[in-house]
This record gives sequence, structure tokens and C-alpha cells, in this order.
Amino acid sequence: MQKVTLTIENSFDSQVVRLEEELSIGRTSAADIVLNDSGLSRKNTTFFRDGEDVLIVDEGSTNGTFLNGERLSTAPRIIKDGDRVKIGSETRILVEIGETFTLEVERHREIPKADAPKLGVYDIRLGKYRNEDQTFVTPQTNAKKPVKDRSNLILGAAAGSTFAIIILAGIAYLIASKYESTQYRNTPRPTPQISTLAVIPVRVIDPLGGEDEDDLDDLIASWEVQEEEINAANVADVSVASDAAAEEKELNVTAAFLAEQQQKAFAPRSGDTGIRPAGLNVPKELFGDGVIKQKAKLREMNTLLGYKQPMDFADLAQKRLSKELIEMPMATTSFYLDVGGSAKDSPFTSFSFQGGNAEIAPGSPKYQTLLQLANNFAGTKYDLNNPAHRKQMRMRLLRMFNQRAKPILKELADAYHQKFNRPLRVTSLTRSMDYQIGLNATNANSFKVRGEGSLPPHTSGCAFDLARKHMNAEEQNFVMNKLAEMENRGVLDALIEYGTNACFHVFIYADGVPPKM
Repeated sequence: MQKVTLTIENSFDSQVVRLEEELSIGRTSAADIVLNDSGLSRKNTTFFRDGEDVLIVDEGSTNGTFLNGERLSTAPRIIKDGDRVKIGSETRILVEIGETFTLEVERHREIPKADAPKLGVYDIRLGKYRNEDQTFVTPQTNAKKPVKDRSNLILGAAAGSTFAIIILAGIAYLIASKYESTQYRNTPRPTPQISTLAVIPVRVIDPLGGEDEDDLDDLIASWEVQEEEINAANVADVSVASDAAAEEKELNVTAAFLAEQQQKAFAPRSGDTGIRPAGLNVPKELFGDGVIKQKAKLREMNTLLGYKQPMDFADLAQKRLSKELIEMPMATTSFYLDVGGSAKDSPFTSFSFQGGNAEIAPGSPKYQTLLQLANNFAGTKYDLNNPAHRKQMRMRLLRMFNQRAKPILKELADAYHQKFNRPLRVTSLTRSMDYQIGLNATNANSFKVRGEGSLPPHTSGCAFDLARKHMNAEEQNFVMNKLAEMENRGVLDALIEYGTNACFHVFIYADGVPPKM
């Protein structure tokens, strides 16, 4: 039998493991190998052997399994020496097949569900399971893990009688029902898909890839991603009228100052930076019940507080005119807004869940709202027929914020700036529903807009994200401790996000009151 080795690499792991019979990889102890990659599903991908063949199967994961760049379905595929696999956000696997060796296969019984936690986490380096007390056990010394038989198709074809086929099918059904086997199936689990033609272009079959939308880890793994990074060269100066109100005069910011703050934020620093730099200590407040609290408060806003979601940029314009949401300066001494990078210069459209996007006709109520704001956007006049002007209007409308959130962001940013003399990089503020859906159309990891009645956090005007991959451990720990202190004061909920959108996601309460749990 050929020797098969898998070289597994990402930012946190670099391991070589031998494939004997079957090996699953994922984010939690539901898999044989647990990797530090938040883009992985709980059980993401399985490698297994069938005689001389080596196969790979995606376990219905959210972000998929890619073999030599091709996304796999849930049907197993034969792999060859030199094949390359990508899973999760950044995990890469090289397959090497060669050298004959003798393998004695031992059939084990299934690990009882109640006993499974006793095995702890699988340690790739030692090939053992590590318990919570850091002692090691093998499957043979505790509960034994089965070697799943993926060759039932071959056995079925070889069966010589109808009776034998019925017996085998019955056994396979019982095993699959009892142990939730992921063997070959007549009806495979649906693969998450993106439909860009639908009114709401989200993953239309199974938005969470078969996972649990109420599970905190699953929600964090599929949370929102940031927009395209802002390019200060594409941003126009903001000049307000000399007689503008005091709160609007602070909007008077040049693109040159934005570029200067951006440069300061990314300036080199000592020590490791990244998603998990050495010395990172995450307080319990940032991975506890933040998602649950946010969902509860968003539900209150939607049903009890009468918050009307901004469906499109015309709705955002109305919220600015009424001062329900306020515009934030694109840069201050203590923070800058890396928002609006994905803003388009196309004509404004209206949006509804029933009809999708539609052209806004001149003279219509929404057109009049946009025109009123364009004629006097805090002293600046824009032309709705000018693509460059439309883009700048969109950027400014994406800088909108709930008034209660402004002092909270300022307190946090001022503390960070006083400590490190750098501005905080804010990567998300308020989004209209159609803008959020536009991100969903091309990014399967963005927050799922399920339909009318849903309220993604960034359409609420109460959420903001703070980028952190460019920070070292000291900076990230400082921000987290400040967020934990503010959360304990009851003014916000925060959580830490990993993967491609490594940030601190912060949510404030629109009425200043934590949700009723």
C-alpha cells in the first residue's frame, strides 16, 4: 500500500501527517485534526483510502474545499501525488503519495457521543488526543474511533443477490442514522451557493453550510467582512459652509489628512502583528455572549423601537436630513474611517425585497430626497448626473452613525491614541441594505441578508469594526481590555473576529439600554 502524507500549513500550523485510513480536518474537536483557522467549518474536509485509491470529500463546509483551484462538491474525488488543497481562510495542504508500506487495519467501534469529549483535541505532532488536564490518550486507551468504510458502492456492485443488497442497505442506513456517517450518499448535502441573479443574492440553499445559526462559533466564522480598502486618492476633500453648525464643522477634512492618518495607522511597529500575535490575551467579554446580545437588540430595534432600515442610499440620505443618523468626519487625530471603498459611481437606485433594485425616476419622492441633500450636503453641492459626485455622496453616506455611538467610538479611539500615538482604523460603519446585499453577492462570508424583517448589524447604525491585523499584541490587548471595561459598564457589546476580516466588532445600544435576555 502506498504511503500517503499530508503537509498542512497556515499562519499558525505547519504539520506533516500520515494518512492511514481516514482523517478529517476542521475547526473543532468534531474533526480528527483541529486547526487554528476560523474560516473552517466544524468538520470541513475528510481524506480517506479505498484500496489503492486516495480520496477527498468536502463535508458540506461553509467555505468549501478546493482541489487544485477547483471547488469540490460533496461527492468524493480521487486525489494524486502532488495535488494541492485549500480549505478555510488560509489552510493549504500538499498531498504526497509514494513508498510502499504494509498497513494492518484495525476496525474500531464508534466513540459514544457522551464519551467523545474525553478525547480532547487531536495533537498532530504526537498523533494523540490531549485532555483538558494536558495528559495524552489514544483512541485505544479510551473510547475507540471507527474507521469508516467508504467502499459500500463497490460492495453493492459485487453483491450477488437482491437479499444481500437489501441487508447491506439496511445496515448502512442504521449506521448512518446512529452515527451521522458521512459515507457516500444517494442525496448529498447541498453545497452552499451564491446566486447573483436573485433579488437577494445570498447562499440560497443553505446559508450556513449545514451549520447552526444559533451557534456562536458558527456565527463568528461567517460574520461580516470589510469593504475594499479605502484609497485616499479617490476621496475628495470635505468642505462645510462657514455658517455650519459646530458638529458639522468637524467634517471639514482633507483627503491629504486622511492619507496621513492611514500612513500612521500602518506604520511599522515592534513585535509580531497579525491575527494571533504572540502574547495575545483575549478577555472573556470578547468571546462570550456578544452575538446573542446583538441579535436580541437588533430584534428589539426591528420590532419594538420602530427602527426603519435604510434599504438604499436614498433612505440613508433621509436619515441624514432628519439627523436620525449623523455623518462622521473621515479622519480625526485619534481615528480614521476606512469605509466606502466599495462605493460605486452608478446612478442611484431604490431597493425593496419584493422588487429588488429599480431606477429612481426624477421627480419621485426618493429622487427629491437625494436632490435635497445633493443641493446642500453641509455646504457642498453635488450633481446627481455626475458619476464622480455620486461616488462621493455614497462615501459620505456610508460614514453615517448613531449619535449614541459617536462618543463611544471617540472614548475608545482617544484612549488608544493617547497610549500609542496612532489613529484607530475603523473599517465599517453604517450600510444600506442594498449595499450590504451587494457585498453578499460576491462574498459568501458576509452577513446573511435573509429577507424582509432581517436587520444586519451595520444597517442599524449601531455597529462599527476596528481592524487589528496591523496591530501588535500590546495594542490589541489594550483595545480588548478597554472594550471589556466598556462592556462591563453596559454601553456596548464587542467580540473578536478571526479569518480574513480580523477585527474587533463593536455594537452599541440605540436606546442606551442592554437587551432583555
